[in-house]
Amino acid sequence: MHNFKIGQNSLAVYKTIVQNHPKIEFIKLIAHKVSINWRQLYTNNDEKMKRIKSAMLHQKPIYIKVLKREQFLKLELSELKKLKSNTVWSISSKVICTNGKQYYIPMMNFHQNKKNISDIKVLMKIVCKKYKGAILDSGRYFHYYGDALLTEKEWLKFLSDFLMPCIFVNPRYIGHSIYRGYCTLRLTSDRKYKTTIPKVIEIVNF
Repeated sequence: MHNFKIGQNSLAVYKTIVQNHPKIEFIKLIAHKVSINWRQLYTNNDEKMKRIKSAMLHQKPIYIKVLKREQFLKLELSELKKLKSNTVWSISSKVICTNGKQYYIPMMNFHQNKKNISDIKVLMKIVCKKYKGAILDSGRYFHYYGDALLTEKEWLKFLSDFLMPCIFVNPRYIGHSIYRGYCTLRLTSDRKYKTTIPKVIEIVNF
């Protein structure tokens, strides 16, 4: 059994999960633009209503890279294709396994400030009590990876459980994830909007 380590970057965390689940065969990486999110850009309801159509837009990937297990486990961040400004690489929660079926690694993007990590852990103890995981500091907020493989039904329940309290996650993140059919979390950084590579600050095992 491979274990998470404090200070691991997000790529190393994902590799740890892949190593612990030998049936994972294919992993998907996505390059995409980053900017100020819609809810931050339009802060009151009048502004949101004036731009309601833009709320429905889903960003398309710039690049998609699918790697076999062996390729992925050898991958280093420095080997990823260099991107234009305000563009980053992220990783998909959906994996394809040796039986040809798709599963989902539990992943979540929390939009809570740093003083509220203890509150996040209260909910995580309810939702993620079956498996070990890691919390990463993404610079402004927190990311979570769980060491498990979920079916599609289990993945949808996982998303809805985190959404229901209304205070831990951006509902737009859940909406984008359901629309795409997978969650994404960031691997790399950019100079303006996402300036920090996410790293493990706490290991959780409820």
